[in-house]
Amino acid sequence: MSEDAREIKVKTGKFSLRKGKLKICFSPYDENVKIKELFLKKRHALEDVCVPFQLDRKGSGYEARMELEYRELEYAFWDVVAVVEDGAEVYQAILGGQSVSLKMRLILFPRWYRTNRDSIIYPFVNGSRQFTIQSRKYNRGYDSYGFLWKEYLALLCYFLLKPYWDHKKLWLVCEKFCTMAQDNGLYFFRYCMEELPEQEKKHILYVIDKKAPDYQAVQKYDKNVIQFMSFRYLIYLCAAQYLISTDAIRHFYIWDSPNSVFKVLYQARKDIIFLQHGVMAFKQCHRTYHKWGGNRMKLFVTSSEYEQDIIYNYFEYDREEIIITGLPRWDVLHDTSSREHKEILLMPTWRGWLEDASEEAFCNSEYFTNYEALLKNEELHRILEQYEITLNFYIHPKFRAYIGQFHADSSRIRLIPFGEQPLNQLLMSCQMLITDYSSVAWDVYYQEKPIVFFPFDFATYQQVQGSYMDLEKEAFGDVVHTLPELLHVIRKYVENGFQEEDAYAHRRDYLLPLRDGRNSERIYERIKAAKPGKKLNIREKLKL
Repeated sequence: MSEDAREIKVKTGKFSLRKGKLKICFSPYDENVKIKELFLKKRHALEDVCVPFQLDRKGSGYEARMELEYRELEYAFWDVVAVVEDGAEVYQAILGGQSVSLKMRLILFPRWYRTNRDSIIYPFVNGSRQFTIQSRKYNRGYDSYGFLWKEYLALLCYFLLKPYWDHKKLWLVCEKFCTMAQDNGLYFFRYCMEELPEQEKKHILYVIDKKAPDYQAVQKYDKNVIQFMSFRYLIYLCAAQYLISTDAIRHFYIWDSPNSVFKVLYQARKDIIFLQHGVMAFKQCHRTYHKWGGNRMKLFVTSSEYEQDIIYNYFEYDREEIIITGLPRWDVLHDTSSREHKEILLMPTWRGWLEDASEEAFCNSEYFTNYEALLKNEELHRILEQYEITLNFYIHPKFRAYIGQFHADSSRIRLIPFGEQPLNQLLMSCQMLITDYSSVAWDVYYQEKPIVFFPFDFATYQQVQGSYMDLEKEAFGDVVHTLPELLHVIRKYVENGFQEEDAYAHRRDYLLPLRDGRNSERIYERIKAAKPGKKLNIREKLKL
């Protein structure tokens, strides 16, 4: 269901998850409404996918039961949805209005169920106080009661010596899932390590899993690199003055981990500096990063007054919280393209409705069929061969598991798995970019190279995701919707030597005014000048 779906507020009494049997006892606040059915509904699915509960009336309330051991829920978030009869009206509504006490019970005493050796299901109350179930792959390292004890021990060590740890005034920097070092987090951290005096940089640490391939990008600064989810890191995460990231606060911890008291405590106390990983324009996410939501930012990095207006109008931050600095990675961005080795970069973004999709569902999607058709197109092959061009297809990290499903019958096409080659290198070495809604378009635009937008699923994307920039009217590159149109525009740019059109170039000073190589410096100075914000207490955080 969408984030704007209807909700029915209920009082949840008994709840249990034992031996694969899920039971929820609840009663509506409004005694006049009747619950006709109850089921789990897959979130962000284009078509309804539902799993029914057995629902019985118990006095003035209801008892819903489901035997999970006989079900294989797809990996996804599942909302608990009721069919509600209210007078003459019948409608679907998410089970909401959950109490802080229920949320706290699920945090203090997390519970989960292993459906088989590789899958796990667990309940929680989300930020909107709605009852939610998640099904995902089992993580052997973190999905255990032993790891919960590690969390509690880290909290004990932190609070016993709190003045000592807090005095360090730590800044922790990370990128997506704490496995990456190739985006704005890396370049801001690198600036700090290479340009700041020893006394100023000693408290700035980069967080990464040292088994990740990207660790080599920060290895030379190893004394300022900390192992993700180590015992020391758990203490430092509690003590940190600022968390500086390209993504939401959840990326500083195990992705999609069950709720725990440790997570609530560190999230309640942190000031976040949001570096972003692209200009906010093509993808609506103000619900995720709204000022009054669970991912509230201390400072929100932007690149222009145009983008600042978007954050001000949709995210409701004050102007002084939205800093116009430019992105750190642009400080080292320069054109390395070559006439002898011409390259086109094809880099689409992800789709929320295809996250965690099975291989079969992914391969039947409009997304897959369009890009597979392009990669196999004989006219494209002829263009690449005739003009001796390489096409690099680089899939979004959230879809990296599906790269093996794509095929290209041309030696001129490279299918590049995520992490095999730094994205910055591909952006600098290309002559042109083909994308749909990816923010990397701004990096290529920064370099004065042509961009072609291929939003073949525009209507669906607008309905499910939405954008702030009107692609049809405001895009700084050609917009095409069909494969023949795309091939025509590719040939146009190939034959004119990849020259950007004047109509798009003339807007650059307005959309990207800061191109002086000092973005990281501006960000560092703004963080230093910032005043500590009000820390949310646990009760306030639980209400988010």
